[in-house]
Amino acid sequence: MIHKISAEPPVSEKTARLPTLAGIFYPSEAEGLKQTLAAFFDATVTSVSNPKGILVPHAGYIYSGPCAAVSYSRISPDFDGTFVVIGTSHKGHPNSVSNLDWETPIGTVPSDTEFADAVPLPKNNDIFREQENSLETQMPFIAYRFPKAKVCAILMGDQSLKGAAEISDAVISAVSKTNRRIIVAASGDGSHYVPAKKAENDDLTCLAALKNLDINAFYDALYAIQPSMCGYGCLAATAEIGKTLGAKEARVLTYTTSGDASGDYRAVVGYASLEVI
Repeated sequence: MIHKISAEPPVSEKTARLPTLAGIFYPSEAEGLKQTLAAFFDATVTSVSNPKGILVPHAGYIYSGPCAAVSYSRISPDFDGTFVVIGTSHKGHPNSVSNLDWETPIGTVPSDTEFADAVPLPKNNDIFREQENSLETQMPFIAYRFPKAKVCAILMGDQSLKGAAEISDAVISAVSKTNRRIIVAASGDGSHYVPAKKAENDDLTCLAALKNLDINAFYDALYAIQPSMCGYGCLAATAEIGKTLGAKEARVLTYTTSGDASGDYRAVVGYASLEVI
């Protein structure tokens, strides 16, 4: 008897998460991706400060890659702890955690399974396999610059103050249980599809309210200005985690927009790099 062979092997709970945006948001070929990332880091003039957390954008690399590299450049390439990557769920999934490894064109970023399993949030690896640029765009940066690091990916659907508190409490609980050295990467973009001057003013005004890691002041600014930001809750959670771990302030490192790449400043998306230190 001849049995039909499945075109793809069955996906198990721990099969690595495969790329879905390679060739769309970033190069799909290993050498091309390495060259792109090398160019971003070579063009970044900054020093290592080893922050407790960073803000990184999550658009196509041609637009936001240079800005993201500024944040990652503040971390020593020798970092061998765990990146807790908190990404917006654009599909509105509830706050959740994954213990999946992440494949990229330049290698696999291993999960810190022990840490992820210690995070008291629902675990649903299936939703992390879906296309989600907020998380996937960060993994090639980590694979390229931090070969000794592991990752714990968190999806954040509830961007409210309550949702940020839930995420921060869960991460701190896992730190207490595992004694891991972590750096939190909040994945978020600034204002969407507004004139460049408005995007910059709105975004930087809101980020300035977070300077002293006061997330209540940050949300007050968000409510007052109503910017079309993405991932503000991820950043609030990162600020709260950083404060608990000893950080004192949030510093904006650079600000760019999609107009800097496209030349069209009439309707842009804003990108900020920021460190919690």
